[in-house]
Amino acid sequence: MRFEEASRIKNLPPYLFARIEKVIAQKKEEGIDVISLGIGDPDMPTPEHIIEEARRQVGVAENHQYPSSVGMLSYRQAVANFYAKRFNVELDPKTEVVSLIGSKEGIAHISWCYLNPGDVVLVPDPGYPVYSGGAF
Repeated sequence: MRFEEASRIKNLPPYLFARIEKVIAQKKEEGIDVISLGIGDPDMPTPEHIIEEARRQVGVAENHQYPSSVGMLSYRQAVANFYAKRFNVELDPKTEVVSLIGSKEGIAHISWCYLNPGDVVLVPDPGYPVYSGGAF
């Protein structure tokens, strides 16, 4: 049996943040003090009260199940409340708030919802790689 990569995989550009990490590591090995403008990892430890709450929640049996595909309504309500307070924007948590596994998922997939073959897309460069990846 022969195994071959799909053509769409062969056409993927190198992951920008992997390239940035490689350059940062190389410069640090050269003794250069680097201020990383890479992926944006936190530069401070998680506050202790958050760690303690996470420990408590690991022991709650209902937290060991897959969530609904639309996400928890209480979470979506909290998002709607945040938008109302912070931006004075009213959102219906049942129809206008979507739970995602991360920003990349939303950015990539929203393009799939609104773009058709032949559409022209303006993408910032330099910019977050998923902007262009989602447009193809």
